[in-house]
Amino acid sequence: MSMDTFYLEEQLLALLAIPSPSLHTTSIADHLADELARLGLTTRRTVRGDLLAETPGSAPRRAITAHLDTLGAMVVGLKENGRLAVRPIGSWNARFADGARVKLHGEAGEVLASGTLLPTLASGHVYNEAVDRLPADWAHIELRLDLVDTSPSALRQQGIEVGALVSIDSQPSVTDSGFINARHLDNKAAIACLLAAIRAGGLPGDVRLVFSCAEELGVGITQVMFEGIEEVLNLDIAAQGEGQNVCHDGVTIAMLDSLGPLHPVATQRLIALCREHQIPFSRDCFPYYYCDGDAAAKAGLDVRNGLACFGADASHGWERVHRDSLLALSRLVRAWLAAPLQA
Repeated sequence: MSMDTFYLEEQLLALLAIPSPSLHTTSIADHLADELARLGLTTRRTVRGDLLAETPGSAPRRAITAHLDTLGAMVVGLKENGRLAVRPIGSWNARFADGARVKLHGEAGEVLASGTLLPTLASGHVYNEAVDRLPADWAHIELRLDLVDTSPSALRQQGIEVGALVSIDSQPSVTDSGFINARHLDNKAAIACLLAAIRAGGLPGDVRLVFSCAEELGVGITQVMFEGIEEVLNLDIAAQGEGQNVCHDGVTIAMLDSLGPLHPVATQRLIALCREHQIPFSRDCFPYYYCDGDAAAKAGLDVRNGLACFGADASHGWERVHRDSLLALSRLVRAWLAAPLQA
């Protein structure tokens, strides 16, 4: 089962280049809708902004979900020193914000300025050891804009106000050894894997694709998105670290997350497909993890959830994945698509 590696990486880099903090996902949904149309699928949007895709005339009983949205930030104050106070969109630690290059967006989504997130004490030459004692929290992070006049009055004249969206630059880097370093691999890498799998063999008529726009906020899936669906394959990131059993060069099948066990029928189906197609995999439990399907389960939707992940280091920070893990996940998705539910 061969995958077009060039296409997978091309799509990933294109997705990474499009800002998409939670609920601000129109541009990436537009890009993805165009690509899905090229693959022969029809798309529609929910009122909230989620993207759904199917084969024309289909009657889906299964769904694959991968979220469009990423982490980000929002301006909460214009400071007299010319910097902006910010707070996070989604759950990510302020220590990963330090040094991040960003874009600040206007009300229509246009880029008003670029900038850098910095600690409030940003220079050892000025503050000496006080820099080391500064807490790693969002109260001590501020945005330095690349503008000449950053007085509050000048910023307001340019349309920069409280509530302005801040997107975090992905800054992707692909190494000769096969690693892809970037912010927002969660979850744009999974979307790229899904696209590669569909391009390799099409989308069966019993499958709906669901791209949610607020997973990082813990909102997830609604009944409209899963109407008629019995089983869901969630695609997301598996976080490497001490105490975890992530497969760094293959697929990680989640057995349990913060909500509890994933459904055994859906999970065992994924494990069987990995074994049948000789796809490297491991099983893991994610105690501090929440996926789209969890929102559906909490809402009482009658579906079986499975969760398959690419393995990545430093999740919600400076993320890194190996190409082999992405290819393995693509192969599993292709195998899952080709194995319909039994009547």
